[in-house]
Amino acid sequence: MAAWQGWLVVILMALGTFAIRLSVLGGMNNRTFAPWVERALTLVLPAMFAAIAAPMLLLTDGAVHIATNLPKIIAASITLLVALRWGGYLTPLIVGMIALHVVQRVMSLWFPLSLPPI
Repeated sequence: MAAWQGWLVVILMALGTFAIRLSVLGGMNNRTFAPWVERALTLVLPAMFAAIAAPMLLLTDGAVHIATNLPKIIAASITLLVALRWGGYLTPLIVGMIALHVVQRVMSLWFPLSLPPI
């Protein structure tokens, strides 16, 4: 595939995605939804995030390995607690990054050679 073909695919995918979003957002702008639909729609973002984050936290080589992924699980739990307590985006992000590095360092001191680098 030539470079221009790759860029053409990217541009066409961007236009297609934009058209789909515009049709939904533009078409539904003046409509009201039933309360149960609005409640269900508020759960879409957390469900999407969980579907993306859970495999990254739990899976290694396609299988669940809790011991191998323990630093990520602990850091994600700390991040979740901070997000629930203080909210926002920046504070949980910073605390999560620091927690991951601290937990990895502490666990590498306690269990040398047992955890692969991330």
